[in-house]
Amino acid sequence: MPDSTKSLSPKGMNDVLPKDHDYLTFLKKVVRHRCRQAGFRRISTPMFEKTSVVKMALAEEADQVERRMYSLRDPEGEDLTLRAGNTIGIARAYIENEFSEMPQPISLYHIEQQARYTSVKSGYYRHFHQFGMEVIGQSDAALDAQVIYLADRVNKDLDIDDRLDLVINSYGDMDSKKAYIEALKDFFKGKERAIPFDYVDLIDRDPLQLFLIEDEDLKIICKMAPSIQDYWSDESKQYFADLKEYLDELGIAYIVDHKMFRRLPYYSGFIFEFWEKNRGRKRAVGGGGRYDDLIGRLGEKPVPAVHYVGGVERAVAQMKIKKVKAPSKDGIHVFVAQLGKKAKVKCLKLLTEMHEEGIKAIGAIGESSMKDQIAMATSFKAPYMILMGATEVRDGVAIIREMKKGTQKKVPMDMVITEMIKRIGEENLDIYSPGELVK
Repeated sequence: MPDSTKSLSPKGMNDVLPKDHDYLTFLKKVVRHRCRQAGFRRISTPMFEKTSVVKMALAEEADQVERRMYSLRDPEGEDLTLRAGNTIGIARAYIENEFSEMPQPISLYHIEQQARYTSVKSGYYRHFHQFGMEVIGQSDAALDAQVIYLADRVNKDLDIDDRLDLVINSYGDMDSKKAYIEALKDFFKGKERAIPFDYVDLIDRDPLQLFLIEDEDLKIICKMAPSIQDYWSDESKQYFADLKEYLDELGIAYIVDHKMFRRLPYYSGFIFEFWEKNRGRKRAVGGGGRYDDLIGRLGEKPVPAVHYVGGVERAVAQMKIKKVKAPSKDGIHVFVAQLGKKAKVKCLKLLTEMHEEGIKAIGAIGESSMKDQIAMATSFKAPYMILMGATEVRDGVAIIREMKKGTQKKVPMDMVITEMIKRIGEENLDIYSPGELVK
């Protein structure tokens, strides 16, 4: 037996158990439905990207990539990095698949597993899931508003929107962002004592990241820092005003916070996040914004783009806090119990026939006693149980028991499925056909 005090799983990684898959399946359906309505098409990129590509995208953090992400060298000598998000891979796919030759903008969505080396604490995992929407090829505040609307609708469908605040800000344009960064470098110089030692190097490397650090003394200093809006161009001011007008028209409430920034350095222009009320960024479920600079960082002509990325585990956590029950079709209609070889033969055939008719049925095909099988039926919370033994097989009948009432009825074997459909209701059958995937 393994030592119960030691975990066999990798640190910071967890199993997605069947009960959690109810939430995951529900969230996926919501995202697919909302994105399909808006004309978004799904894209998946490889689990790995070339480490050189990741470093180009995150130039300011190039020396941090191997420390913050999982990287390896494959047998052919290629340096690869496991994705911590899909956006870099999608930008690379946009270039390599000549998406720029298609009508713009390109609207894509994704639901994928990710991995990132991070400190292990509440709400943070080293293996996790994300979903997102990407609009690439045009710059327009109306597109930003559309992405926010989709993210907001997903939150509403998950019934967690009342737990969240939409917080918005903007870097302005690239010139505004560069001027602001230089102003921050000047501001933080001489204040090193108020900054945790591990982050002092951010003053010269990327001072915007100082606003994201959870440290009380540093937060006080950051409140006194210059405001980004003082560095916006006239065009940036108008863009932000237009965005707010669109959000107002859509009836989406928001909070403007000019000291809210995002960690990834390729952001430029408008940014936003959904924070838990009264908990702020500590309980953010996702965010996004304009990343007009990313494709340019990969060596191509810059292409405007905007996105939203939501954390699946964080959204599910909000659902659980609110006690939102994820709908599930995994419940069983009937448990089939049998005793004896001949009954087992009939039981197996009956199970397959019921499955084809949309009846969700399970049976104990092994050597379990009738007592154990009844206990199994109870644990599965099956509303009905079908019992067969040697006598029933000889007489060509089966016993249908209604578990809650404790009543039972003998039914001819060739009428069992008809009787079960009558009791379950045709509207409750789990009918599958390949074509339903596109309904």
